[in-house]
Amino acid sequence: MKNKSIAITGHSGVIGSEFVKEFNKNRFYKCKIDITSKKKVFEWIKATDFDTFIHFAAIVPVNQVTKNKEKSYKVNFIGTKNIVDAILKYKRNKDIWFFFASTSHVYKTEIKLKKLKETSKKVPFNYYGKLKYKAEKYVIKKLKNSRINYCIGRIFSFTHYKQKKSYFVPSIFDKLLSSKKNIIFKNVNIYRDFIHLKDLLNAIKILFKNKAVGEFNIGSGKKVNLIEIINYVKRLTKINKKIIIEKNFSSGNLIADINKIKKFKFKPKFNFKDIIFDYYKKKKL
Repeated sequence: MKNKSIAITGHSGVIGSEFVKEFNKNRFYKCKIDITSKKKVFEWIKATDFDTFIHFAAIVPVNQVTKNKEKSYKVNFIGTKNIVDAILKYKRNKDIWFFFASTSHVYKTEIKLKKLKETSKKVPFNYYGKLKYKAEKYVIKKLKNSRINYCIGRIFSFTHYKQKKSYFVPSIFDKLLSSKKNIIFKNVNIYRDFIHLKDLLNAIKILFKNKAVGEFNIGSGKKVNLIEIINYVKRLTKINKKIIIEKNFSSGNLIADINKIKKFKFKPKFNFKDIIFDYYKKKKL
């Protein structure tokens, strides 16, 4: 992404801030306005000259979205709608690559260890996923017949030291470092796909380089059981506490089929232990 003019939302978030660092040779136009305000979004996009638009801004994690449904709807859907409508109005005759950061939560979770393709059934299992899927459909409907090249990245699980304690990996460290002798985890006998943030950013870079259009899974393509992550964190921290697993059922698996993005020579370099160890090291726990 060298020497591009990039408009970006969510530049201060976990992914956005690392994206700006990674691609700092480009000219960035950081969106500092309220994207739920149609007037402000239209004015900003009209006045901003860009050839790439990266849309990361959203309310996460899942529990925050559930607690603040009205605000989440405005940011995660209406904000996206405002941006798409403004780009179509003011930049429709310009070749622009538009990247929308979506989520694996748009998919129907699997009971079997079956990898999810971009064409797999979409049955969002939480409000966060429902809003992202609604936004996805709006992006596709409005941009598929325009000159704007849209790309939807369905991002699977990742972790980073900047994440809040409500995310899965930070919550494990927080629980193990607490004063409690017995640590209880519920509903963790499921498999997820964790991707390192460096691999995630590289995936977006590759999609941009190829001016990729359509929906793409962004994951490692490998499964890891959440109990395995818990046990690895316990070994890493060397904390001798009893871990109790409750409601040990196997459902809700989300594992990415990344064959589509691999056609662009994308190859993840890191495994889940690298991801957890990076978190541990940077948090200086």
